[in-house]
Amino acid sequence: MKGCTLMQGDLPIAFNNALQDVPLCLNKKVFEVMEHCFKNMISIGKFRRLERREITNNLTETSTDEEIKSYKRLRRELEDANAQIERDNCRTTELVFVARKFINETRIYLCYSFCYRGRIYTLQTALSPQGCDPERSLFLFADEGPINEWWLAFHTATCWGGGLDKAELDARVEWTRSNTDLITEIATDPCGTIKLWRDADEPWSALASIIEYYDCCIAQTKKTSGIPCGIDATASGIQHLSASTLDATSARMVNLLPSKKPVDAYGLVAEKSKEYLPEKYHSWMNRGVVKRTTMCLPYGLSRHGSRGYLRDSLISAGHELEPGDLTTITSAVYEKAIPEIFPGPINVMNWIKRSVKQLMRDGAENLTWVTPSGFVVRQDLRKPTTRRINTHLMGVGRITASVYQGPGEVDATHHVSATSPNLVHSWDASLLCFVFTDNGWGADKPFSVIHDCVMARSCDMDDLASEVRIHFAEMYKGDPLQDWADQLGIKVPDGLIIGDLDLDQVNQSDYFFS
Repeated sequence: MKGCTLMQGDLPIAFNNALQDVPLCLNKKVFEVMEHCFKNMISIGKFRRLERREITNNLTETSTDEEIKSYKRLRRELEDANAQIERDNCRTTELVFVARKFINETRIYLCYSFCYRGRIYTLQTALSPQGCDPERSLFLFADEGPINEWWLAFHTATCWGGGLDKAELDARVEWTRSNTDLITEIATDPCGTIKLWRDADEPWSALASIIEYYDCCIAQTKKTSGIPCGIDATASGIQHLSASTLDATSARMVNLLPSKKPVDAYGLVAEKSKEYLPEKYHSWMNRGVVKRTTMCLPYGLSRHGSRGYLRDSLISAGHELEPGDLTTITSAVYEKAIPEIFPGPINVMNWIKRSVKQLMRDGAENLTWVTPSGFVVRQDLRKPTTRRINTHLMGVGRITASVYQGPGEVDATHHVSATSPNLVHSWDASLLCFVFTDNGWGADKPFSVIHDCVMARSCDMDDLASEVRIHFAEMYKGDPLQDWADQLGIKVPDGLIIGDLDLDQVNQSDYFFS
């Protein structure tokens, strides 16, 4: 376009246009169940319909100071809980209100935009295919395609969860095929069988997939399907860092290499950490406890952040922590187990931090690089300039507030911690650009994305699963880490690239995206 000032390359713009060209519609059968739950104050998963709680004031003139103090404490806690209830109820009300407006539309088009790292987001906030489970469950591709029973069965089991989303591919399909009675019961009376499906990992998406599988494959009242079937990466950040350093050891842990069964990286970290822990902690360590720490590893997670995630996970699991417990566990997981299992990613992250710290010392004000897809990332992180003001709240209470005035001096510390995760995000965004600007994806071949999760119709899933592997391998054959270093004037040290990973093997890995 003459006079266009966009600095991005052709590929990201083509990807955005293709995604915006996909016609969608809403799932009327799922929405009928939502309306039922909304009217009857039924909460399921992240669809929250909760009653406000009240507390009776039983204080009298003879109440003691302790009774008065106790009542005030309980009332404060109740008001905090009610505020949370109002927030959850508001989100659900907004979802239902917007869905009602568009439930009869046959073709809905959404707008998307890039963040500065190249990741793509919907501009719609109330109802989005990138939203939480209830929102995602409402979307269908408007242009349906032929039925692929295997992928519909796979998708149904994956949404149901309960460990199935980590099971072998054929085991997921077999679960669906072996539970046709359960699927029939739910699909023919979803409102009357809420107790059967409400505890699924993704209950609303599970309901949508169950209804679709029943209609297409059991009752066979539909000859085409428009439900988005999804596959996503295993710890995508570690996958990208493993590929960038050609580290076969780490790559194997996140399913970049072929295997008969999916490798559970989180479970491996939990088991490895036991080698560095007293026996009394062994029963505490499982994939759920270490998952968030491991998953956030490529995104600049600090020891302090890891400690917080581990604390929350352990408390949620019902463990009572004594002084010293958390320090011991954090050391075993964050400082020993993870670096031993993922040597390549750990080394490259540490190198990036050292390099960026030196760039900041040398006077760099921002970091700019072009991704493999041609997207221009400009990382300009600055400390906020604020002004403190004193005012009154409703004419009574005096408060002091800080008002944002604009960006200030360069935030070197933030640059050091943010560059590794932002580089990884720019790479996973590039992968999507390569995948979906090839072979006619868009209006004629609908798709959707949520960062490291890709979705298409069941009839297109074989092609999608193949293409995401092909483009990942080809992207890393181009050595994006060296390219990034060259752009910033950084030298890649000897030994950082381990070099024992054969990228072509990614094409034979069933569990790379699954």
